Amino acid sequence: MIVERGRAMTARDALHELVDRLPDDQAELARTWLENLRGAADADGPALDAGALESLDRGLADVADGRVKPLDQYERERGL
Repeated sequence: MIVERGRAMTARDALHELVDRLPDDQAELARTWLENLRGAADADGPALDAGALESLDRGLADVADGRVKPLDQYERERGL
């Protein structure tokens, strides 16, 4: 159980809230990441180890706290 804003919520509820707060221009990227994550969780897919799960948690926290930028800006800053 996760406690956010003074109320208990399931991990699924917290994830839905994060998705709902995403800017429209980042929704497609989030959808792709979640599809890839779901694929990794399939019975015949590779297992997610503790390090991968911690990395996902950090990434979700960055999204929730607004520490993200559009992919085109990231690529432009790195000359890609």
